[in-house]
Amino acid sequence: MLGQTYLWIDSLCIVQDDIRNWRPEGSKMADTYENAFLTISATASSDSSVGILWRSQG
Repeated sequence: MLGQTYLWIDSLCIVQDDIRNWRPEGSKMADTYENAFLTISATASSDSSVGILWRSQG
């Protein structure tokens, strides 16, 4: 749809509760996001199980 080949979801691509995996992979995240075509961030979610979309209170 956007003409992009790859999708990076850090909570799926990096094992979040394994420090031996997270340290080397987490250090590469700046490069990943710096070169991203589009970044969507669930900043209001407390963790990856909560979700990204919220109904507005109005």
